[in-house]
Amino acid sequence: MGRVFTVNVDESLFDVLVQHIFSEYEREKIPEIKIILPCKRDVIALLSAFKNYNAKKCIILPEIVSLENIDEEDLILNLDRVKVINPTKRALLLIQFILEWNRKNNDNFPIDLAYSLPSLLDKIQSTQTTDCYQFDEHSKKIESFINLLIETWNKILKDLGVVDILEHKSDYINSMIISLQKDQYIIFVGIGKDKSLIKAIYDLPFGKIILPNLNLKIKEKDWKLLDKKHYQYCLKDLLDYLKVDRRDVSCLNTIESEVTDYVFDTTADLSKVSNGYIGNIEVITCDSREEEAQVTSLIIENEGYENVSLVAFDKLLAVRIACLSRQHSAIPENYPYITLLLYSIEVLTSNWSSVALLSLLKHRLVTFGYTQEEYSRILSEFEIEILRNFSTNGLKDIIDAINTYKKLKCKEDILVIINRVEAILNLLLNSINCSISDVVATHLQCINILSGINFSELNSEIGNFTCNFSNACEGVEIKCSLELYSQILTLFLEKEFFSVANDLNKFSLYHNKVVILAGFNEAPSFQGPLLNALTREKFNLPSAQEEQGYFFYTLHNLFCASKVYITRSLSHRKPILLQRLEILLKEGKQPYRDWLRVLNTPECTVPCTQPMPKPQTEVRKEKMQVMSCSAIEKLIRNPYSFYVEYILGLKQLRDLNCKPSILEFGTMVHNILARYLHNEKSLMSIAREMFSTSQFNFSNMWWIRLQRVIQSFVALDETRSNYVELEKSFSCPIFHIGVIPVRDAGIYISYDQYETAWMTNRDLIPQEILLTARCDRVEYLPSGQVAIIDYKLGSPPSNEEVMSGFFPQLILQALAVEHITKREVSELAYWKLDYDKIKVVSIQNYRYKMQELKNDLPGFLSNYLSNSTPFIASPYFDKFLRFNSYKQLERIGEWL
Repeated sequence: MGRVFTVNVDESLFDVLVQHIFSEYEREKIPEIKIILPCKRDVIALLSAFKNYNAKKCIILPEIVSLENIDEEDLILNLDRVKVINPTKRALLLIQFILEWNRKNNDNFPIDLAYSLPSLLDKIQSTQTTDCYQFDEHSKKIESFINLLIETWNKILKDLGVVDILEHKSDYINSMIISLQKDQYIIFVGIGKDKSLIKAIYDLPFGKIILPNLNLKIKEKDWKLLDKKHYQYCLKDLLDYLKVDRRDVSCLNTIESEVTDYVFDTTADLSKVSNGYIGNIEVITCDSREEEAQVTSLIIENEGYENVSLVAFDKLLAVRIACLSRQHSAIPENYPYITLLLYSIEVLTSNWSSVALLSLLKHRLVTFGYTQEEYSRILSEFEIEILRNFSTNGLKDIIDAINTYKKLKCKEDILVIINRVEAILNLLLNSINCSISDVVATHLQCINILSGINFSELNSEIGNFTCNFSNACEGVEIKCSLELYSQILTLFLEKEFFSVANDLNKFSLYHNKVVILAGFNEAPSFQGPLLNALTREKFNLPSAQEEQGYFFYTLHNLFCASKVYITRSLSHRKPILLQRLEILLKEGKQPYRDWLRVLNTPECTVPCTQPMPKPQTEVRKEKMQVMSCSAIEKLIRNPYSFYVEYILGLKQLRDLNCKPSILEFGTMVHNILARYLHNEKSLMSIAREMFSTSQFNFSNMWWIRLQRVIQSFVALDETRSNYVELEKSFSCPIFHIGVIPVRDAGIYISYDQYETAWMTNRDLIPQEILLTARCDRVEYLPSGQVAIIDYKLGSPPSNEEVMSGFFPQLILQALAVEHITKREVSELAYWKLDYDKIKVVSIQNYRYKMQELKNDLPGFLSNYLSNSTPFIASPYFDKFLRFNSYKQLERIGEWL
């Protein structure tokens, strides 16, 4: 029988192995030794240790292989005899099986399950199943799935004349076991998952098994009762399989009581650990996934990619880290090609959504033959005037909007571009429900036409990916919808370009200078929907608890690195492992988070003052000659908003793909009611016509609301028998009262002298400003008076708010109506258009406010015609911020 050793996984691990070999074997025997390690990286590390040991002597090396590539040499030497299935084709064929199962069984297994099925197949086919279990319905379904998978997969491999890579490795290991010689010197390091190979090596007279990090400090009674989730259980299970007592295991190096053992050993009492703290581990708690990704990338950049072993437990976090880690990623070079592949499909799968369409049209590989300047001008007009002005739902809506809008300067060019995109993407639409190989070929043809680039001919990673993916799709019988094709393509692109190493087995022994465990919010449960406890037992698979124990064992090995960073999100509950760990962690700051904040903070900040623009008098005269009620209301509440909208002429753009809000709905209701009183048609027929032709594509929910509003309106309107004028414009001049300065003259003139002075001196302020008012409803009463009604779908201002002067719209309308009609306004009211009934909110004591505005408004406006008066930003920000459409220009957060 051979012997079993243990060794502490630390920075001296491979030096200890080399020293042991030279002390145990004669130099001439060393080349005959075969050492089997878990990972490729372990081989490099051990070779480096041999080189250092032999620095002043002639180099003597044993045969060193890893379980990760133990069969690769055989594959190279027997390419004509052994054909292993292409990994991409394997994944596609497994996706094909999953889709077929879902179709026949009305199931919904995700297609990314294809990446975990190969290892499942390998485990199941190397065991024998038992039939002594009574399964529930779910377990029966899973059993049927697995049995059919085994049967189908074996047939697929046979028909293709290939073997699975895992099957070939298993066959190779079995052949190696058979070929072992009794006089052979073999050292197996690690625990592996193939106990038969370890047992065969142990049974050799000169075989040695080295088990890393065997904890000899655990009491014997606790050792015998180890839970399967315990980090030492996988070692105990292997020793039991080898029939080796733990007391017979020899130590290659001095294994001291490591503090981390107490963290992982759930039988240990941390309160009894004296004077122990962990100095090589730092836990970083982040406020968000984005901060976590940035911190991780910063660590990688600072520590050096070649020194870092990164494990990401969160898929989305892994993708973000891959995007940020530029120095070791091929993403910057390949990113434009990847996005063009995805955007071209998304236009169709999103039904020509504005965001998807603009993403494609603005892609740097797409120009349609225009110069960059000309193309940018065309797209800018298309975005602002069409996509942000209309709520479109599909290609037809976009084309209708283009043809309807009269002010487009580049209408012909825009239509040419849209028609070309439609013609190109129609090729892809016509390939729907064809085989995936046909869809891929058509998609690449579309990309070629769009960009003028043949992706398959690119001498880069995206070129290699395209060729490999296209070839792998040949013979795969997946009938693709665009949605399914998009899912499959995205899955493979993420795997190829955005994956972060998360296979802990790859870091089994190799001395990692720096380990990052990113997104460590909780340990994996290993209790997936596919394999429950009964199914695992049925197919003799390791239980979820055993897999969790193996996970903790590998994690424990990683914790032996020189430096370990663990990042987690503040929004998640802290895992028990971290709770135990932090008891022994040294209190301290989190330098990388602090460093990140320093990097994200500008070197210097310029104090920002409240915006107070002062345009020239001539500009003010021109822009303020005619002012609406809403313009004056805006000037009173927030002069800066008035300046931006009416002086500069800037309008707020609607968001792309934004759904209609109560604002657009209110505008439509106003227009419907306006047409009703000037049209013999019924109100409901007008509403139906305007609703169906609206540029905002209202959903049926809005139609139900509109019907109820109309019913309420008709019920109230029938009680009002007055003559009504709807949506009529009224106006009145606002005269300046008192003395008015003459620029640079040093004299003042009275109002009586104003008209003569204005005719001879154009530096004077204009004589009058014309106030315009557009009233929702003006009722002419039998008494000779008038009533002014304003429709509101939202909450109307209260009487107190109107009297405050900050909501002067109805008061200003009353001044204009009285000036034009020469009739007294006897009622001012808001009609709140509710769904059950219309609520009438009448304004009280408004005559006083009308007189006050009539007296004060000329001086107020005169003041703003002087270039010394600033248009102050949000002077009443605490009251009217919700009405402010220009907060981003005011940058309130910088000066408050």
